[in-house]
Amino acid sequence: MSPARMAIRNVLRYRRRTFITASAIAFGVAMGVFMNGFIAGSETETTRNLRDHETGEIKVFARGYFEDRDLLPFDSFIEPDARRAIERALAGPDSASRDFSPRVLLTCELHFAEDFFAVPGSVTATLAAVDPELDARALRVARSVREGRWLARGDSGIVIGSWLAEDIGAKVGYSVTLECRGRGGFYQTVDAEIVGIARTDDPVVNRNGVFMDLSYADGILALDGAVTEYLVRMGNPDRAAREAARLAPLVAEAGCEAYPWQKVAESTMKLLRGQRGETAIFMFFIVVIAAVGIVNTMLMAVMERKAEIGTLRALGFGASRVRALFLAEGLAIGVIGTAMGLAAGLLLNLYFVVHGMDFSFMLRDTDIGYRVTGVIRSAWDPAGTAQIALFTLATSALIAWLPSGRILRQEVADMLRK
Repeated sequence: MSPARMAIRNVLRYRRRTFITASAIAFGVAMGVFMNGFIAGSETETTRNLRDHETGEIKVFARGYFEDRDLLPFDSFIEPDARRAIERALAGPDSASRDFSPRVLLTCELHFAEDFFAVPGSVTATLAAVDPELDARALRVARSVREGRWLARGDSGIVIGSWLAEDIGAKVGYSVTLECRGRGGFYQTVDAEIVGIARTDDPVVNRNGVFMDLSYADGILALDGAVTEYLVRMGNPDRAAREAARLAPLVAEAGCEAYPWQKVAESTMKLLRGQRGETAIFMFFIVVIAAVGIVNTMLMAVMERKAEIGTLRALGFGASRVRALFLAEGLAIGVIGTAMGLAAGLLLNLYFVVHGMDFSFMLRDTDIGYRVTGVIRSAWDPAGTAQIALFTLATSALIAWLPSGRILRQEVADMLRK
């Protein structure tokens, strides 16, 4: 009889032990599949919200701006002549598949007084001066205005993020004072009416976002037609790197540089990779727990069946054939446990793909790195699920090999005598 058939018979004969060990494996696999899907869903929503509300697929900066982009430097500008060259490059033969928006980003101080607010004070925010029509086509912020309205060209009002509005107690029609630095370093203060409040899927926009019409900002900040960036939207994030490389030599003639969204949001992408690494460590410990269960089971099986092993050796089974028997038993238990775990994990993941988990109670006041404001939904990750299953099967088989080594070093007569 082959070791495989003998292993299957032994697995079926010791049902309780098989069930306990397979259950430990199933728990590890189910948690691994669920965690992998949940992290994949969080990453998918984060990158989508990042592109929909902040970066698009490509950004074009003046040369020297990119290195300090997280600090929003206000000394590197794309001048009007360069803007015309960039727009010619973006209006290429396939321009129908692209939208672009010129923008000016800078840090500002938002002051609110007792005239409208119960408690006066100030907060630091990020001011984005945008072309209302072009930005509405490229990003989703304009479609996320829940109170009031979006900006119009020539507008002197502002649109702010919903969490910022809640924090300061703002409503549509209230007036605030914006304080920021204009081009050249002078300080500028201007009163602005809140004409809209945007509730987006991006916590950064909700928490810090202030939007102003670009033509109005050009006058009060002495921009002379210059902007700090161009945002390009293609609708296909996988083409971003290739398209940015194609645009790079075209915009270089205007003294500018083009970067794909992955490079622009490099700090966020590093954070996502770090969190996936933490999840991998968590999954590793789950597998270790399951592996300990397999080791204990196989160790008991070896010790209880010492006479059986001795008989097999006396009948001519070599050490390698006996070890192959235990390897097959471990693999069979692993298959059962993995199948149970995959079924449970996929069903659990299905629920969270459809319904998600509401983290709004935590995400409102805590920045965990994900660009998600409330419900986080899982995603399907076939490659990750297959890796978990294969790793579990390999671990089950290899760990089952170990306990038989010690007893097989004994003489056959000693095994039978004891």
